[in-house]
Amino acid sequence: MDFVTPDEFKSYETVAYTKGFLMVSSSPLTRSSHHAGDDFARLRAARSAKEVATA
Repeated sequence: MDFVTPDEFKSYETVAYTKGFLMVSSSPLTRSSHHAGDDFARLRAARSAKEVATA
């Protein structure tokens, strides 16, 4: 197991956004299921905003 630095988490976030992810939670204490409902609502809003911008 390796220690992942905060800068590495930031680079993971940058790579994900570069690949087209609309939302990224990248930090040492992130639990993907803990805020899943809130994250889904934010993702839905981001997708709607993206669709409006491209229409």
